Amino acid sequence: MDVLVYVAISVGVLSGVWAWMAAVFGMVSWTGFVGWTSYYSSCGMTKGLFRSLCSNATGIIYALLIIKGSSIFPNEYWSYFLTAFFSFMMVIQAKLKKFEFISGAFCGCFSTFGLNGNWQAVIPALLCGNVLGYISQKIGIYCHKVFSKN
Repeated sequence: MDVLVYVAISVGVLSGVWAWMAAVFGMVSWTGFVGWTSYYSSCGMTKGLFRSLCSNATGIIYALLIIKGSSIFPNEYWSYFLTAFFSFMMVIQAKLKKFEFISGAFCGCFSTFGLNGNWQAVIPALLCGNVLGYISQKIGIYCHKVFSKN
């Protein structure tokens, strides 16, 4: 079988485990899947995990700054400006190697908005999703090596 089939099987199994885990521990399952998606979109493996987590973290921070800034000055135009400015920041930060994964920053940002700024719920779910993405890829590659004939 192709390595992608093994990765798909491990993703399928671990997705079910994640859905159960999130329910048992009161975590937000969709945010974990955002982290998982972010991991795979960042090219995967250890480098991708690092890139995804760093970018997710900055997105969370930018969302919190937009939320806080909008509450300090409750003017809709100020909120628009903050959104524009921090969207610019999420892209321009890609000039720095550890933050080069632009989509990861937006994943962290929209997840934080989606949970109304509840970063305490966003961080563990994104972290779990990224780690499960890493584990699912490693399991798939390992199974391919063990069960496929050369």
